[in-house]
Amino acid sequence: MTYSLDLLFYDSSKATLPGPSIAQIYVKTHTNDKEGHILITPYCNSITELEYQIDRLKQELETIKKKAIQKYKKENKRNV
Repeated sequence: MTYSLDLLFYDSSKATLPGPSIAQIYVKTHTNDKEGHILITPYCNSITELEYQIDRLKQELETIKKKAIQKYKKENKRNV
């Protein structure tokens, strides 16, 4: 499960895509500051808090990677 980021997967067999399936990572949850920056972490008041958020984002990306691998493998099995 992911909080800030997730996988968007367009399966070519279920859509009218002219080519192979398409995968993208999108921002699932965010806030904006007054300058319009998109923020995907809360305020971090220490390097420990920032490191925690970086590790969390890395784990989310690993989760998304695993999900994408499964989807592409499933698609490849159908195309064989």
